[in-house]
Amino acid sequence: MMNSKNKFINLFYKYIKNNKTIPSNIKISTVGDTKYFPPVSKEWKNSIYVFNLNKLKNFPMYDININYLIKAFFNIKFNPRFIYKKKSYRFKSRSLNRIFASKAEIKHTNNKAILTVYVYNREKRCLLRKIRTLKKFFFKKVKLLIFKNKKQLGFNKSKDYINNAIYNKAIKVLLSKNLKLLRKYKLRLSLNKYKFEEKLLYKLKNFIARYYNKKVEFNIVNLKSIVFHSDIFTKILSKKLSNKKIHIINQMDYILNRVVLPKANKFIERSLVKNKLNYLENKYKYLNISYILNNNDNNLSELLNKLYYNIITNYYNNLNKDYLKVYEIIFNSINYKNFGGIRIEVKGRLTKRYRADRSVFKVRWKGGLRNIYSSYQGLSSVNMRGFVEPSLNYSIFTSRRRIGAFAVKGWVTGK
Repeated sequence: MMNSKNKFINLFYKYIKNNKTIPSNIKISTVGDTKYFPPVSKEWKNSIYVFNLNKLKNFPMYDININYLIKAFFNIKFNPRFIYKKKSYRFKSRSLNRIFASKAEIKHTNNKAILTVYVYNREKRCLLRKIRTLKKFFFKKVKLLIFKNKKQLGFNKSKDYINNAIYNKAIKVLLSKNLKLLRKYKLRLSLNKYKFEEKLLYKLKNFIARYYNKKVEFNIVNLKSIVFHSDIFTKILSKKLSNKKIHIINQMDYILNRVVLPKANKFIERSLVKNKLNYLENKYKYLNISYILNNNDNNLSELLNKLYYNIITNYYNNLNKDYLKVYEIIFNSINYKNFGGIRIEVKGRLTKRYRADRSVFKVRWKGGLRNIYSSYQGLSSVNMRGFVEPSLNYSIFTSRRRIGAFAVKGWVTGK
């Protein structure tokens, strides 16, 4: 037994002596696509690192209060006596013609906190549509009155003065009604606009700055559709389902129908990616610039032409046809910019009758939630919080009816 151990030890020492030391910057030609590193604010909703851990104890409560302030700020309205008829609180809370904001993603630095908020401005679209329809309705009415007045003047020439007076009075009444409505809508539209400008945002910043004792900076992202962020469509769905008359499946399908998945060949997309030889890491043994230039006759322009010849030639060939070629190259290199899939789950007391039935569970999805790069193509990807995929966005919202509570869960993934 001793002889076998000694032989093993001798072999081990022989192996160390014969092998030379290998520098740490050598690259073996097995490099694939570069990993996608999500922003710091995606890792945790509130990213802050401090030496004194006692300062972190109040941050969960601060986040709740700040999200409540942001929600209240975007729901600010004029005094109901001034702008429109008084409506009940129940009607206001159920109304979907408002600005929907996601939970704030907060990134802390030494002297300021950067808040990223995703916003879907449904109120603006609704007001613009109302103003357009009001203008169309007004012009139609005016044309109809002119036509009637001309017709009457043709048959009753002796009553010209009376007809003109009636016509003028009708136009004034119509104008006064439409102008009042237009004034109300335009005032609400101007308030909606000021919520995204420094005129009103500075007040919200002052409130939030009291929590962190530092400057606050906003990064507001306007979304074109509700499906681009899970916080927004789960919030809208939970509000809609609080009314027992609404059909659950129809509302879930309404959200899914807004999702447009890109056309792609699934066999090519989900096939394994072999090691590509056109990467810079695979072309050279060392990644030092001096080493690369020495092997390329100390000419940087020749090196770049050799590495990116295809991209440069394609750009210059299509320069007259397409001026956005460079923009397309940069945009195509970004990961998770297209829809990969969406999933919605609804569970709770959602029966139409007012009795304690069993909880209802409904699921709808479109596309898939798997990360294509790591699950199918065999490329490594960085996970957030240890297990959450970087391509995935998840949120949950709770609401209640008369018979009980329910929850809405939402997932959105990109590829």
